[in-house]
Amino acid sequence: MRRIAAAVAACAAIAAAVGFQVQGNMSEAWDKSSLVVRTGEVGTKLWFTLPPHSGITVVAKPDTGAAVTVRLNMPATVSLPFPSMYQITVTRDSGEGQWTCKDALGGPILLGFGTSIDAKRHARVAYASDDQKETWTFDWPREATFLVQVLSSAGKIVQEQDLYDSNELELFGGGSFTFVVVPTEGSGEFTARKSQ
Repeated sequence: MRRIAAAVAACAAIAAAVGFQVQGNMSEAWDKSSLVVRTGEVGTKLWFTLPPHSGITVVAKPDTGAAVTVRLNMPATVSLPFPSMYQITVTRDSGEGQWTCKDALGGPILLGFGTSIDAKRHARVAYASDDQKETWTFDWPREATFLVQVLSSAGKIVQEQDLYDSNELELFGGGSFTFVVVPTEGSGEFTARKSQ
């Protein structure tokens, strides 16, 4: 198993300000994406954008309490009112293109994400890590091959890994990172989870 790792450092103030931003794709072929976040004591808010003339349904299920279900046809905030771990599903209702979800308050911690991609599209997740070392584990269709690149806050590729070689990706040094997941052959839905 081959593992490529590189260190990236950034000041804690920048890391705290960045939060996260997840980009997903939607079309008739790819109609669902997911993310997992943990909120603080007062809950949090997430900001969603979507292409014109399109619609999505966001369902956020906390560990305890009622699920939050919101249907969007324009950019809007989705409130997650409880301190909890939320399993969030974004489902396409209509339209095509890319939607984004970002941390609107600087509070939630991103613990996982997943979406479908094909040869014409990629997935992008901008992410701020407070930990000095993190391991992210990927799962994907075995008939496809995916390449994961990690960009520094300056946009430089600091890691590149074919998931065929290893399903784990390690981040060192804390700071701001961007995951870019690109299919090199085939297509399908991948998921990535931060090891606890």
